[in-house]
Amino acid sequence: MPTPVAVYRWDDEGAPQITERYGTANEIKAVLDACLISGYGTKQPLGWSKVFDDSNSVVYQNDTAKDGSGGMVRFWPHAGDWSARLSPSSGMLFQAAKSFINSEVSHHSGFTQSFCHPVSSTTQTKAWVIIGTARAFYLILAWVDETGSNHNPRYKVSASNYYQCELFVGDYIKELTADAGQFIAFHSPVNSDETSSNWVSSLGSMVRDIGSTSSTTGVKIYAADNSANFELYSPRITFERSSIHIADDGAEILGLAPVPLMNDASKNIPALIDLTKPTLRGYMPGLINTMRGLNKDSYWPQELTIDGQRYFQLHSADANCSHIWINMEQW
Repeated sequence: MPTPVAVYRWDDEGAPQITERYGTANEIKAVLDACLISGYGTKQPLGWSKVFDDSNSVVYQNDTAKDGSGGMVRFWPHAGDWSARLSPSSGMLFQAAKSFINSEVSHHSGFTQSFCHPVSSTTQTKAWVIIGTARAFYLILAWVDETGSNHNPRYKVSASNYYQCELFVGDYIKELTADAGQFIAFHSPVNSDETSSNWVSSLGSMVRDIGSTSSTTGVKIYAADNSANFELYSPRITFERSSIHIADDGAEILGLAPVPLMNDASKNIPALIDLTKPTLRGYMPGLINTMRGLNKDSYWPQELTIDGQRYFQLHSADANCSHIWINMEQW
């Protein structure tokens, strides 16, 4: 049964703010705590648990009472200083795992990836958005021009190689009845372990379609039977991105499709034969791929009502249009 989605934004009343250049680990943790654990203003939290919180890291777990897998995610500053400014070369690290024994030791861990707030200015607004449930969430850190007057691409949906942080944490929608590897965290399927970030370190860099050549990169997902074996899976798009776009006046977006997680290239997705590491592992929750994108010069953030439900548009991490949207109503 679909679960209602909550949306949190930097411009909500009582929302925590990121003020330092690139943000600090403490500022990002304050945003995560507010949205996942404590709430703010009139907004209730998503209902996650904080398992560990010390100088090494903060570890969150999704809500097993709301059908969450109980998977965990760890966040910590690469340089070890929670109050120092982050940077693209030394950011906030994050890593999913089946479980954490303490704030550093994990069991069945995913790749470690890095992020920071993209805004380097001391005066520019440092926007953030979290869209999620008790089981999973998307975090977006971005440039924003609330006046709509600055024409630099970093303020637009098509960010043209400017870094915008977009990452996913939580349970994907599983294709198998039982799947011990369901909890993942990543910002880009093209990177594995890393300690720095750049413009492709974002969900907006998703370009691999369901029939494109297999790659040695992807998200580490462990076997469904809880063994230590794993495969690399990539979120794949049905409709390729292009520079062809529509105006942002409510024009029809045409076809839409969910975003599958696959470990091989196939336009003819096979039946479930391998019950531990099938080609089609599941789907990104709430994420859809549309045949056409909004005007690539639209200012971020952009929302659109599709089939009666509100959707939030991800950036495109190059000069092409974004065709990826997050459902803001239910997953």
